[in-house]
Amino acid sequence: MVKTVNIYLLRHGKTQAEPGLCGSSDVLVSEQHQNEIAKAIIEKALDIQHIITSPLRRCSDLADKLQQHSSAKLQQNKQLQEMHFGDFDGIPFEQLKAHWPLLEQFWQQPAKVTLPNAEPLADFYLRVSQAWHKLVEEAEQDTLVVCHGGTVRMILADILALDWQNPTLYSRLQINHHSLTHIKITKAEQNYIQVCAIGTPLSFE
Repeated sequence: MVKTVNIYLLRHGKTQAEPGLCGSSDVLVSEQHQNEIAKAIIEKALDIQHIITSPLRRCSDLADKLQQHSSAKLQQNKQLQEMHFGDFDGIPFEQLKAHWPLLEQFWQQPAKVTLPNAEPLADFYLRVSQAWHKLVEEAEQDTLVVCHGGTVRMILADILALDWQNPTLYSRLQINHHSLTHIKITKAEQNYIQVCAIGTPLSFE
């Protein structure tokens, strides 16, 4: 029996934090913006039966709002959190000027340069790809995953066999805030995965 399951990867909205590497830091999106995103998703009338969210509040607060307006079951998955940037996580760039040469090295060679006490890029890719493979195997209904830009990139790298070590994956592949990436899984004698849309922006009235 052939079955089709749609997975929608939703990047959280723009946070209220100052510009910086807010990976595992629990920064917030404004209540008004969360409501706007939730309304835009609800108006799409997607047949979502399952919501999976990163436990960080910029994602989980939105997932809670969406779950309240549906019969979808809600689940948190820590493996889908953004990359942890160690000592620089959550620190505004304005306060990291003394470390700018190291940050430049990291951006140019993210797989080879690990920031102080940060999660290596290889570990981040492995963590997210393992969670994605499990999701693909277990998904039986259309699913919304509320997550992060880095998480979406890692999933796309896995599906499309892209080189996750290549810095252009992070500098040139734009995954905007409150954008949807649509992946279709056809379940037959094996799973066939297609990327239908990448980073489609939500529109607000």
